Amino acid sequence: MDKPPMRFAALETDAAQIAGFVRDQNARTAEMFMGAAYDADVDRVAAILEDEDSLPGLTRRGGWLYTFRQTSDNPRGLWLRRPADQVVEAQRGWDVVFDVDAFCARDGGDWHWRGAETAHFDPDRVMLSLSQGGSDQTRNVEFDCAAGDLVPGGFDLGPDRGHVSWLDADTLLVASVQDGDATHSGWPGVVRRVTRDGARAEIARAQPRDLMISAYTMPLADGGQRVGYSRYLAIGQEQVTLLTKDGPLVLEAPTDTNVITTATHFAYVVQDQGGTPGALMLGQVGQAAHAIWHPVQGQVIRQGAVLLLADWLLFVVHDQLQPTLWAVDLRDIAAGPQPIALPEQANMLWLSLLDDGFFLNSGSARAPLRLNIQGLLRAPATYVFDMDNGPHGVTWTKLWQEKQHFDPTGLTVELHHAQSDDGTMVPYHLVSRGDGPAPTLIYGYGGFGVSLSPYHDPVLGALWLERGGAFAMTYIRGGGELGPDWHLSAKGPGRDLAFQDFAAIARDLDRRGVAAPAQIGCHGASNGGLLTGVMLTRYPQLFGAVWSSVGVYDMMRFHEFPAGRAWIDEYGNPEDPAHRDWLLSYSPLHNIPDGPLPPALIATSSNDDRVDPSHARRFAAALQQAGATPWFYEHGGGHGGGGSSRARAAEAALGYGFLAHTLGLR
Repeated sequence: MDKPPMRFAALETDAAQIAGFVRDQNARTAEMFMGAAYDADVDRVAAILEDEDSLPGLTRRGGWLYTFRQTSDNPRGLWLRRPADQVVEAQRGWDVVFDVDAFCARDGGDWHWRGAETAHFDPDRVMLSLSQGGSDQTRNVEFDCAAGDLVPGGFDLGPDRGHVSWLDADTLLVASVQDGDATHSGWPGVVRRVTRDGARAEIARAQPRDLMISAYTMPLADGGQRVGYSRYLAIGQEQVTLLTKDGPLVLEAPTDTNVITTATHFAYVVQDQGGTPGALMLGQVGQAAHAIWHPVQGQVIRQGAVLLLADWLLFVVHDQLQPTLWAVDLRDIAAGPQPIALPEQANMLWLSLLDDGFFLNSGSARAPLRLNIQGLLRAPATYVFDMDNGPHGVTWTKLWQEKQHFDPTGLTVELHHAQSDDGTMVPYHLVSRGDGPAPTLIYGYGGFGVSLSPYHDPVLGALWLERGGAFAMTYIRGGGELGPDWHLSAKGPGRDLAFQDFAAIARDLDRRGVAAPAQIGCHGASNGGLLTGVMLTRYPQLFGAVWSSVGVYDMMRFHEFPAGRAWIDEYGNPEDPAHRDWLLSYSPLHNIPDGPLPPALIATSSNDDRVDPSHARRFAAALQQAGATPWFYEHGGGHGGGGSSRARAAEAALGYGFLAHTLGLR
C-alpha cells in the first residue's frame, strides 16, 4: 500500500493558518461550553488543587520534610519544607524554599515545576528542574535549600531535553541534546562530566538508533560512589553499564526490560527474553541473575514495582489486580520471598524511598521507606517503615492522610471482565451506585507496557462521580497490567487487540445495564488519545461522547517528529510497506467513516513537543471536512497539560463539562 499524501499540511507548518484555526476553534468551543457552570467547575477544581490541607509527594532531605503545593496566591507553586522530627501539620510549620511564581516574575520566563535532583553528599544542595512552558525542554539550576536561593555562579543548564545528576560537589553528570548530542528521537545521546569551570568530558554515548542515555551514581561500601549509565534502546528496554576500577561492566540482563541496580546487586522482570516471562530475576553485579519468583495464574510483578536496598529487595505482586508486598533478604536469598503485612487493604500501592534520590540512602543499613496507599474511592495515605526487624517485624507509621474531596456515599468499586473478540477476558474496575443506567465514563491507555491502576482522582470524583456518573478504569492489552504478554501481544500488528478490548468493555457496560451506548463516554490521552480516536472512527455506535487528549492521530507521519521516532518499536514503521498496511488500517486521520459520529472533544496543548499539536488540529479539520462537527480546543502547557493550578482546573472543567453536556449528566 502506497503512503497517502499528507492532509491539512498548513495546520502543521503555516503559523498564520495555525493561529487562525486555533483562535476560531477555541472561540467556538468556549462559546458552547464555557458558561457559568464551567466557571463554577473551574473554581471547584482549583479549590481541590490549591487545598492548603493537602501535602502531596512528601519526601525527606536530611532533617527536613518537603512538599510542593499550588495555592490561589501561588498557582505555579511553592516548594516547602518543615523539620522532619516534628508532628506533620498541613498549614503550620512550613517554610518556603522556592517560589515558582516569584522566580518566573523575576526571570521573565514561563517555567513549570519538575522537581529537584538531590546531591548525595549534601541534602541541601539540589538541581532544580524547570520545564519551559510545560514542554520537555527543561532548565536545570543549582539551588541551596538552606539559603533558599540559587547558588551564585552555580550550574545553570538548558533548557533542553537533558538530565543531570551529581557526581561530586563540583561535577555533574549531564545527559544532553546540545552540541548535536540528540538521538534520532530527540532525547539525550551523550553523557558528559561537566565541572564548574565549564570543562566537559564524554563518558558514554548512545548507539545511533537508541532512544536515549542517562547516568547516575550509587554508593560504595567504602563511602565512595560508582557511576552507572543506562542506554535505552527503546521505551522500556534498557542496557546498564557500571564503571568499575577494572573498566566498564555491562550487567548480564536482557535488553528488553528495565533494570534496577545498586553497586552490588541488580534485578529485573523478564519480558520476552532471558527466562520465563514475568519472572523476577536477581543477580550480584558481575554474575548472571537467577529467578527468585515465578508468576502463577493471575499474578504479575509490573516493571517499576521493584526496589533494591543495601540488604533487601522489595517488590509488589498484583494477584488478580490486588497488590501485595514482598521482600527478599539479600544476605540469605535461599530463604526466598517473604510477605509483608500491609497496614490496611489497598487497591493501589506505590513503594519508594522516603529520602529523595534513589541512591541517597540505599547504601546504608537503615533506609526509611515510603508506601502510598490509595484507591478509586480511598484518598491517599502515606506510611513510613523500615526493614530493621525484617519483613515480619515491620512497624507502620502513618505520615499523612489526604482528605476526601468528594462525597463517595452510595458508590461501590467492583472488578468485572469483558469478553473481547478473540475470547480473552479483559478486566476493568467499575465505580457506580448500582441503581440503574447512568452516564458512564471509560478511561484507557493500552500501550508501551504502561500499567494503569485504580488511583484516586479527586477531580473525577468532584465533577463526575459525586454528580451521579459512573466510571470504568480499564486494563486492556498493550498495557502491562497482566504481565509481559499482555503488552507484547498488542505491539505492532497486534494493536487491534487493544482497540477490541476497549470496545468490548463498552459493550459489557451496556450488557450489564450500567449504561446504554448513548450514555457512554470515553477518555484517553497521548497513546490513550490514539485509542479514543480509534473509538470515534471505528466504533462510533458504542459511544455517546469521545474526549480525546494530546492524541496520536496520523499513523503515517508520527515518526517524522523526533519524539515520535521513539514509538516505532511499539507501533511499527510507516516507511515499511508491510507495517504501513496495519498502521493505515486504524490511523484515525485516514479512517473517518461516512455517517454520523458521536460528539467529540479533541484537546491538545500548544507546547506539546512529545505529541505535536498538529495531530489534533489536522484530525479535527479532517472530521469537519467529512461533515462531522467535533469540538476542538488547544490549551497552553505541554504534553502533561498546564503548569498552574488554574490552567489545570480549566482543562478538567472543559473536558468534564463536555461529557456532562453530551451524556446528560446535568
